[in-house]
Amino acid sequence: MKDMDLVYAVYQYGSFSKAADEMYISQSSLSMSIQRIENELGAPLFDRKHHPISLTEAGKAYIAFYHTAKPAEENMLAYIRDMNDLKTGMLTIGGTHYLLSYILQKAICRFAKEYPGINLQIMEAQSSAFRDMLADCKIDLCLMCAVDDPALQSIGHAFYDDLFFAVPKEYAREKGLPENYLTCEEVCNGNIAAYEHYFQTEQLEKLTFLQLTEGNNLHDRSEMIFQQIQHRPSKIIQIQQFATAYQLARAGLGCTLTSADLIHGMKTEHLVFYTLPSPLMRRDFHFVTRKDAYISKAVQAFCRTFSETRT
Repeated sequence: MKDMDLVYAVYQYGSFSKAADEMYISQSSLSMSIQRIENELGAPLFDRKHHPISLTEAGKAYIAFYHTAKPAEENMLAYIRDMNDLKTGMLTIGGTHYLLSYILQKAICRFAKEYPGINLQIMEAQSSAFRDMLADCKIDLCLMCAVDDPALQSIGHAFYDDLFFAVPKEYAREKGLPENYLTCEEVCNGNIAAYEHYFQTEQLEKLTFLQLTEGNNLHDRSEMIFQQIQHRPSKIIQIQQFATAYQLARAGLGCTLTSADLIHGMKTEHLVFYTLPSPLMRRDFHFVTRKDAYISKAVQAFCRTFSETRT
């Protein structure tokens, strides 16, 4: 499969130089390998006259076969590794900065300690990238809160992520916002009657909102929430990272959506928290793999480890 991986890398990045960088080989070595493969096949795979380079008809057939062969190879390798009963093997987990830093870190560290023979790899990306990363066999497992792709499957509930509307404390006072807010300590203690802390949604229209950029789950979710409650902020500032939006809200730039886990992980007296009257304020995260994936013992062991560390 190494030859196929080289061809796929060139196709994926549309450039010999970019593919060589990603594969950690020289461009000349990659070019020679592709030329050898094409000579063996008796047909060119790439039209090098175009930039980025494009596939020939033979190249399209080659890539179509790759999408069938690569998952089969990964399933075979995982099945054989399972014969060593977690003494050896591989596991690659995909996660956003938020998930890796505030949700998965305990499970990752415990798993690495309990299964030292497993080659554990972590890949950080935006949530919108996980579908392709699973399909390309770059990761074995990730956490997602929307599994609506027929090529993917949930292999179990992971956790509920409760969201809050975070407002700078001074900002709330200056704007005359209602005082039925929650403090950081109250959020961390839990047992919250959400309806007692609903934000007066019409007041959104005089606020600045720190919204995650497209490609993040919370971008689309916040838009759906605004549509449901029929009010939206007057000004929106786009932020790439969930934790960055929280930190900027804490500094007083504006309001944002945040989570109980993030509040617990970065306690502050400079923010107050409301709930919003929408069922979308709770995210249901699942363990997700490819639909056709062999569920290895390593994947199962990590899911168990996460559940144990989460309780």
